Amino acid sequence: MEVFGLSATAVIFSFALLGVVRGRKTSGGDFALSGRRVSSRGVSGILLGALVGGASTVGTAEMAYVHGLSAWWFTLGGGLGCLLAGLFFARPLRRAHIVTIPQFLGQAYGPATALVALAGSSLGTFLSVLAQFLSGEALLRSVLPLGAGGSAAVLGILVAAFLFAGGLRSYSAVGSAKIVFLYFTLILCGGAAFLQGGTPGALIRDLPPFPYLSLFSRGVSRDLGAAGSLVVGVLSTQIYLQALFAAKDETVARRGALWSALLMPPLGILALWVGLHLRWAGVEIPPSQALPHFLRTAFPPALGGALWGGIFITVLGSAAGLVFGIATNLVQDLMIPWASRDFSGKSLLWTHRGAVGAVLMAAALVELSLEKSMILDWSFLSMGLRGAGAFFPLVWAVLRPGVLPGPWALASGLGGLGAALLAPFFPFPVEPLFAGLTVSGLLALGGVIAGRGRPTPLRTPPA
Repeated sequence: MEVFGLSATAVIFSFALLGVVRGRKTSGGDFALSGRRVSSRGVSGILLGALVGGASTVGTAEMAYVHGLSAWWFTLGGGLGCLLAGLFFARPLRRAHIVTIPQFLGQAYGPATALVALAGSSLGTFLSVLAQFLSGEALLRSVLPLGAGGSAAVLGILVAAFLFAGGLRSYSAVGSAKIVFLYFTLILCGGAAFLQGGTPGALIRDLPPFPYLSLFSRGVSRDLGAAGSLVVGVLSTQIYLQALFAAKDETVARRGALWSALLMPPLGILALWVGLHLRWAGVEIPPSQALPHFLRTAFPPALGGALWGGIFITVLGSAAGLVFGIATNLVQDLMIPWASRDFSGKSLLWTHRGAVGAVLMAAALVELSLEKSMILDWSFLSMGLRGAGAFFPLVWAVLRPGVLPGPWALASGLGGLGAALLAPFFPFPVEPLFAGLTVSGLLALGGVIAGRGRPTPLRTPPA
């Protein structure tokens, strides 16, 4: 275990050092958008750095161990969301020259709609941060004798270290390196499973077709809802679209999103292969320990520790990106507009850092009560909440600006968010995403029909 731990620590330290080095001399204005100079590789690094985390690795292996192929919906839906972002959202959002989604919606519909989007996005993203903390706790407790409180504290400190140095600039560099290392790690895991007899042919031959070989083992509506929640969540979440805002130009933003769409789904296949292999091999473990167990037992200690460190970095990186998105919203959409003082230079830099610290502390405290939760369940719920109050108003503002009247956009956002929050209390079973999007979509469509006005393009500054 000593060799395993030293190897894992070396990998974690190397990634942390990369973030610190790349984040030197960051100013307050660069902290949120890296000076709008991010390359297509950097855009992909930010997108995948935040999107591919504990849910895509530890959570996918966990769900595959329990439910089989339906675990693929997280990375499959995420890739589809990145594809749509690249094809339809990248250019108009980059042209808007803004920092946050609520700012974009505020330009289109007014401040009330922006606040509704801020509330839904922040709440949903916070739930996803909790999913990353659950993943990180599963990893930490697989190698260290830590309780829930100790795990939460360690995770909070390490995530803070990723962001405090350079904000989006350091995060972009770490995200790009993390994806390369993650591909290397999961390919090795797939190869190890293959050599141990868990070939695709053996899995298909020996595992029961249901639930393990079905993409809809949890039910068609639930699994399609999971995929839909990812698409909606990607197109409604601050940190994912922040990658497009930070791009050097429109073409770079589009190319980075399309690369992300290509790279994400294969990662899910490799992670779920590990879960299916362990189920096929008859290994009895807590489901959340599927991937950590495989890393400890399938490789020599030095290599296994290094790979464990890479997966842990994945969790930290995703949590850091989501926390960064919430902090950006808090600073840009609440503190700066409502403050009676100017934020610039070092004061803006430390305001961002303070917001990061506050979000991390809240996540660590809430996570203590969620120890036995299924990781992907929180991730799917969070994606639905992020989009319920913002998705349809955002889509209309991007694709047909001026068509949806402001009051109807506000009604769409409020109705969608309210329906998603109340869905668990309905007298009939319904996914929060479906409830929220149905109400929001109908109100938006009603607004478009009622408006029947001539589209008026948004007034946005040149890129």
